[in-house]
Amino acid sequence: MSGFSSFFSSVSANAKQMAAQAAESVKPMADAVKAQAASIDTSKVRDAAGQFGHQASEALSQARMAAEPQITQAKELAAKQAKNLSKVNAKSLLNHNASFGVPIDAVAYRDVSGESRPQARVPAILEKILLYLEQDPHFTDPASVSQRSERLFMNRPNGQVVKSVAKGLDQGLGDVDLAAIGDVHVVAALLRQWLPPPPG
Repeated sequence: MSGFSSFFSSVSANAKQMAAQAAESVKPMADAVKAQAASIDTSKVRDAAGQFGHQASEALSQARMAAEPQITQAKELAAKQAKNLSKVNAKSLLNHNASFGVPIDAVAYRDVSGESRPQARVPAILEKILLYLEQDPHFTDPASVSQRSERLFMNRPNGQVVKSVAKGLDQGLGDVDLAAIGDVHVVAALLRQWLPPPPG
């Protein structure tokens, strides 16, 4: 056992001596690195970093200025699209023929078949109702036009009939013959129902 302990003692002493020699040989290199690090002028590094930061800030400012017209244009386009979307309601999305309960300016861009047209015109539903009313004796008899037309719009016809005809017109304007209804008061009520309520 004493042989082993003396062997390990000599190995340990040799290892300590080798470690001390390695540390001594590395020390000059470590001192040289320290000296070199100390000789570096950090103010130059700071100046370069500051200059880079200033250039980056200027580039960002120029990019903002260059992008501003596009951002403004995009905002205007988004506002226009939002305005157009406000004119669209669920009823007109589900049924492109719908006329009742749909904003007038949305209906003005559709023809009788419900297809869109490039320019606004008098809505087809309004043309159809007015054409019928213009041919009715309430409006064609010059002797009593004003008195009869007032009563025409004050009279309340059967609400279920008006609702049924409005539903039919929403399915397709061409499918409903207003003359076949036989009651001018129903058509007048349709006009009242279609027009938006007056402001205030």
